[in-house]
Amino acid sequence: MTGPRRSTLAIFVLAPGLFFLAVFFVLPVLMLMQISTWTFTPGALMRAGFTLEHYAAFLTDPFYLGKLALTARVALVTTIVTLVLALPLAYWLVRARFAGKGLILGLVLSPLLTNFVVLVFAWIVLMGDNGAINQLLRAVGLPAAKLLYSETGVVIALVHISIPYALIPLIAAVSQVGDDIEAAAMSLGASPWRAFFAVVLPLCGAGLGAAAFVTVSIVLSGFAFALFVGGDSVLIVPLLIWQQVSKTLNWPFAAAMSVASLVIMLAILALGMWLARRLGQRVSA
Repeated sequence: MTGPRRSTLAIFVLAPGLFFLAVFFVLPVLMLMQISTWTFTPGALMRAGFTLEHYAAFLTDPFYLGKLALTARVALVTTIVTLVLALPLAYWLVRARFAGKGLILGLVLSPLLTNFVVLVFAWIVLMGDNGAINQLLRAVGLPAAKLLYSETGVVIALVHISIPYALIPLIAAVSQVGDDIEAAAMSLGASPWRAFFAVVLPLCGAGLGAAAFVTVSIVLSGFAFALFVGGDSVLIVPLLIWQQVSKTLNWPFAAAMSVASLVIMLAILALGMWLARRLGQRVSA
């Protein structure tokens, strides 16, 4: 197939997806950006105009900066724990050969098929003061842990829902690293652990970046988990946006927080892609 015909076919195949992305993502984001520059009028929600006072308030007020730092900390811890758990699992699912692997993969991915409300309710039951986790701790002679309405509980719930999403790109990344590459490293004297960390891990950089981006996206959109598992004790940015929309009715300020969060998420994606490219270049060299 010639170059022009291949380009035409690519445009034809990508057109529906690009149209869907433009209508349901790009246009709403542009509308949010416009609303974020309007002025807030109590009783009238908002008035068309142009101001950057909402961005200034969000990025300079100590209260909101503290909540932004809290959100970043929750996102960082959730991402690290998710990757530490998901990468070995992805490696094992790709490399291992045993009966029932499909069943295990289905169980791991089952949260994708479960309603968020059911997942939230399950974690409330598990992490309550008299929940299953604390009952188990008491049974083995350990003190009960404060999990519900705590940062730890929110991280646990977010990791649970993030692992299936992170596992998909990680499985794809590990699948691209052939067994012969590890065998070549070990034939040169590397132990299995060294071959994994020095060869396999850098070559999975793109998958790690994609998994990290998905996890951060879940944290920034994990409204239900933050609301019901964390409550007022863990006020991350998604909850603040919800409060501005439903209680304060300051829609321009909520839009400014949403746009700022999106910019931060895109910056994290760009950083992750850069790190993944550097890791790949180091291994290739």
